[in-house]
Amino acid sequence: MSKNRYILLLAGLVFVLTLAWHFLWSASTPNGQPPLARLSPASGREFVDQFNQAAANARMVLLLSPT
Repeated sequence: MSKNRYILLLAGLVFVLTLAWHFLWSASTPNGQPPLARLSPASGREFVDQFNQAAANARMVLLLSPT
C-alpha cells in the first residue's frame, strides 16, 4: 500500500472512533434530565428511593457488567 492509503485509513479510523466515543461513551444527558450516575453498593438505597419517587412516570434501568 502506498503511504497516502495508510494516512487515509488512519484518518478514517480516528473519525469512526471519535464518533463512537461521542455517541456511545460521552456522559452527557439532555437538558432537564438528571446527570448519569454510577451505582455502587453504598448508593443502592438512594437509587431505590429515586426510582420509587417516579412511580407515575415511565422508568428504565440499564445494567452493564464488565464480565
